[in-house]
Amino acid sequence: MSAAHAVPHDAPDPAPTRGLKRKPQSVTLQVSGGRPLRLRGELLAEGNSWAPGTEAWHEIALYRHDQEEVAVALRTFRKAEGSTDIHRAELFPNLEEAMAWLIAFDPTADLQVDLDCADRTLSTAMITLRAATLRQRADDIIRQYQSLLGEMLLHLDQGA
Repeated sequence: MSAAHAVPHDAPDPAPTRGLKRKPQSVTLQVSGGRPLRLRGELLAEGNSWAPGTEAWHEIALYRHDQEEVAVALRTFRKAEGSTDIHRAELFPNLEEAMAWLIAFDPTADLQVDLDCADRTLSTAMITLRAATLRQRADDIIRQYQSLLGEMLLHLDQGA
């Protein structure tokens, strides 16, 4: 079985792959803390939300499995030292349900928070500054993720 996708941390291609028409292949989708999802499927689309200076980004791959079913691989990359990537994989009865799950996904769910409000050595001003920085990081991740989804939806619509 082959790996579903392997994108280096330092130079991923930010654009979704267009017009993919590949033969079904054996795919293993990694799941953090769980059993991998193994299937035989055709890659429908893939892409990632990486941008220069990004602290976290997402990679999505969609596979058509068994006529109608669609497998989704969603990987969260985190650039912070000591952090690990988070892998999710789900199987859905159709593309509409797979896309609904991706749209409902909160891309900030895996955002690392480096703010301890209980730390009495932090001034109120410092807590406010760190909270504002965290909000900006979250907004960037959300914007990049939504852009990725929009591009993938457009390419899937054009390929249909």
